[in-house]
Amino acid sequence: MRIKTLQWNIGGGKARKPEDDPADALSYRFDVLDEFAGFIARQRPDIITLQETHSDEESSQAQKIAQTMRMFFINDVYDKSHIEDGKGLGQAIISRFPIRNHTFDFFYNPKAEALGPDGKHWVSHDKGVTACFLTMDNGLILNVKASHSLPFRKFNIDPLSDGIFKLRAGMDEKLRPESDLYLCQADLNYDNSSIADFLPGLLRQGAKEVILSEPTTPEGRRYDHVLYKGLKLVSAKVVSDVLSDHFPIVCEFETL
Repeated sequence: MRIKTLQWNIGGGKARKPEDDPADALSYRFDVLDEFAGFIARQRPDIITLQETHSDEESSQAQKIAQTMRMFFINDVYDKSHIEDGKGLGQAIISRFPIRNHTFDFFYNPKAEALGPDGKHWVSHDKGVTACFLTMDNGLILNVKASHSLPFRKFNIDPLSDGIFKLRAGMDEKLRPESDLYLCQADLNYDNSSIADFLPGLLRQGAKEVILSEPTTPEGRRYDHVLYKGLKLVSAKVVSDVLSDHFPIVCEFETL
């Protein structure tokens, strides 16, 4: 059985204009959720993981995308949005397959501080892992996890430093595979093609990683990562012709 997956930090559903500076965080200010939803639908993925979804009291962006595609979804709000006032910031798993055993677990938050590009005082958001199990068409059960990590560079933190060990150790534990079939797609904010130095325990627990040579942000950083177990990687590509502050990753896998 072949499955197609998509990983994307959608940045609150906002994009820049083609002429805007992609390195300017404030240029990503135009609401284009419908365009993002259309792009996702054209990829025809079976499983979608999203970060920086926006929510209000009535609905979430993940819900709107899932309803458009007639898919199941879960969305966890982990903090207030730094992108748009009055919105909850979250992450989601959207699936063609039924979802069960949904959980959310926070990571350790060091409460790092910095001055944001908008001149506001920033304190690091709470982040964590959204997890569930999917029953696929062939009856096999797939453990899926979506996650978002501390933006180390924005807070001038070395992600491999001893001072951040507590966060890394917790991530190693909470992102671990919980079944023989496993998929984890995340914006880890770790700029490297491999997480071997960042989360070595995760790989020791049997996870494999998609090694991407292309950047996953317009600034040339490789922040987004895909890990798997019990699956055979068929293809992986970064779609860099979108105007969001992260690029989608589209993968295809086969069950072994």
